[in-house]
Order: sequence, then structure tokens, then C-alpha cells
Amino acid sequence: MFKLVGIHSRILFFALCGFFTVSFSGCLATSQEMLDLRDDIHELHLKLNEVQRNQADLSVKMDNLSSQIGPLSSQLQETQNRMSLLGQRLDDVESNMSQRMNKLSEQMSGTALTVPPPPSEMYRLAYSDFSSGKYDIAIVGFKSYLDKYPQGELASLAQYYLGECYYSQSGWQSAYDQYDLVEKNYPKSDSVPAARLKKALSLELMGKAKEARGLFDALIKDFPNSAEAATAREKLGTPAPDGK
Repeated sequence: MFKLVGIHSRILFFALCGFFTVSFSGCLATSQEMLDLRDDIHELHLKLNEVQRNQADLSVKMDNLSSQIGPLSSQLQETQNRMSLLGQRLDDVESNMSQRMNKLSEQMSGTALTVPPPPSEMYRLAYSDFSSGKYDIAIVGFKSYLDKYPQGELASLAQYYLGECYYSQSGWQSAYDQYDLVEKNYPKSDSVPAARLKKALSLELMGKAKEARGLFDALIKDFPNSAEAATAREKLGTPAPDGK
């Protein structure tokens, strides 16, 4: 009887040992998984911090770039203004040299010569006549400027306002011809969009609606962001690109 109890006790003992061994192994496995998960979370935190730093650096660089663009644009505009003034001064210098040569010739020949005013002054006088409504006199002034300084700094403007003189007098065909010369003789001038618009309006006033529409379309295509293109869209009933 005692021997049987001893055998049962041993069996129970080994069974309990097996249970605790399995349980302990399961605990170890669960602990390892927790450690691995903690390492993964830590690595993700590190990567997230790196991404945030990169975003911050990118934001700073964009701010710096934006702050640099403004001064550069101002410098570009200032340079263009200086170039324009320099061109006018060069025209005046050329005129002064001509005056000196004429005076020298006059002294050598004893014959009085007529000396034209500087180009900027010629243009200013012609534009003053145009602004005062003295279109016939302004036409003479602008033509004189273009005859003497066809490649002067103000030549494209003189050509454009010559067209404006005829346009103001309802001389649509003559106005069209002068505006057309702006595009042909000064294709890089800032006056080209305005000249093309006035060409189209001149055609419209002459009853050539189809040709006028073609020029309105060309104006919108070649100078889409210009004020003249906005006027052309209104004439055609075409909405602006942004839908406004």
C-alpha cells in the first residue's frame, strides 16, 4: 500500500515539473517578443525624428529661398531701368557727337547747319503733342525720331504712338500699318502685345471681324498673362484660364 502511494507521488511530481517547464518556456518566449517589439518601436521613433528633422531643414531652405527671390527680382527690375536710362543716354551722346561734328563742319565751311535736338527730347516733344491732342504735329515728331534713330531706345514706343495718332484720328488702316511695323521692326519690344491688340481693334473697326478674331486668338496664345490678352478674351467671350 505504501509502495503504491510512493509511485503515485512520483508520477504527480514529474507531471508538475513538466507543467512548470512548459509554462516557464512560454513566459520566456513572450518576454523575447516584447523585447523585439520594444526595439522595433524605438527604431520607428528614430526614423520619425529623422523625417521631422529633414522636414524642418527643408522648410528653412524654402524660407531662405523665398527671402532671396524678392531682392533678386528687385535687382533685376533696377537693372532693366538702368539699361533703359543708359540707352537713352547713349542716344543723347550720339546726338551730341553729331552736333559737335556739325559745329566743326560749320566752322570749317562757314555754313550754318541745322542741329536736331537730342533723341530723348525729340521723343518727349512728340509725345507731349500726342497727349495734347495735336496728332498731326505729333506724327511729324515721331516720324522725325524714327528717321534719325530707327534703332534708338525709344524707337518701338515712337512707332507705337505713331499708330496711336492715326487711331485717334480714325485712320484705321494707317494705324494698322504702324502697329504692324512695331511687330516687324521691334519683335522683342514690350510694346508688341499692345500693338497686336490695336491691330485687331483696327481690323474690327474696318469691318474685318474674322481677321480681328484671328489676331485676338494669336494674342491670347503668345501673351496669355498680359493685360492685352485679358481684353482679347473679353472681346471673344473666352473665360480666363483660372475660370474667373
